Amino acid sequence: MSKLYRSTRDKMVTGLCGGLSETIGMDSTLLRILFVISIFFTGGTTLFIYFIASLVVPKEPVPPYNPYGHGPGPGAGGYYGGQPGNGNYYGGNGSNSGPSFDPRTKYNDPSFGSRPAGGFSSQASNLDAMMEDIEKKAMKKELEDLKKKLSQYEKGEV
Repeated sequence: MSKLYRSTRDKMVTGLCGGLSETIGMDSTLLRILFVISIFFTGGTTLFIYFIASLVVPKEPVPPYNPYGHGPGPGAGGYYGGQPGNGNYYGGNGSNSGPSFDPRTKYNDPSFGSRPAGGFSSQASNLDAMMEDIEKKAMKKELEDLKKKLSQYEKGEV
């Protein structure tokens, strides 16, 4: 039997039923239905026990999120896919035998942000340009409204 944790993937309220179902090898939906039915038969005692257990049982340990898809986690090799201790923390096995991901390159790459059409960078820059345009229009409208209110205030119409 594995250790009991509150599930982070299969949770409705606190994740306790999801973690318990993983531990005992039962379907979590069935366990939740049994739990709800048991509330009526025990006069709410199981609900009290549930909340006490959710305070006591720890959350499931989750490897840190890595947006690059490499790094600690199931099947990964260490820091950004590299093996700790070999001097290469950014991918591969320390040799230059194949392509490896180096997150530092996107900051040193002069063409980053000016990729060909259809790439992620061009979509992001188009989105940035659209957002700037929207912000400028909103600022102009707000400025016009303020000028209008100021002129009404100076005329004593307010």
